[in-house]
Amino acid sequence: MFHAAIITGGIILSIKRGKWHKWKELLPTFYYWALFSCFYEYIALMGNKHLWQFDKSFISLFVTESMYTFFFYPSMIILFLGNYPSDTTKKIWHYIRWISISLVIEALARKLGAIKFDHGWSMIWEVFFYSTMYPMLRLHYKKPLAALILSLFFVIFYLMVFDYQLL
Repeated sequence: MFHAAIITGGIILSIKRGKWHKWKELLPTFYYWALFSCFYEYIALMGNKHLWQFDKSFISLFVTESMYTFFFYPSMIILFLGNYPSDTTKKIWHYIRWISISLVIEALARKLGAIKFDHGWSMIWEVFFYSTMYPMLRLHYKKPLAALILSLFFVIFYLMVFDYQLL
């Protein structure tokens, strides 16, 4: 039920506090996130190496992954980018707050057995991931091509660090 609660709570929060009037301009960033989320699942499946995986799925793993990818994450993008501040100091705190919230949710999910880490993935890697993910979302929103190119470097980095044997 953890996943159902998080997904439902995220959607409700985004309806109340999100800037849904910006959904059309944020749509390419939804696609960007969904592309790389699905790409991770594909690589993990092909390489038989999930670094993290939902456990205690809501209905099934496919349904849980789909609900996160197509409902929860877009809701979070609406909240994160829709409420992005213009002041430099506020931007820094915006990132810190979002990274911290994400880490707390991950830690709670791990404690409740709703997600498991494998093959060397850890909370330290989560810090690195979220510390790059949120700036990448912003970069994609502002400069999509630059974000796509930089994302490929991150993919290669993760493939090398976690020793994926895809060939």
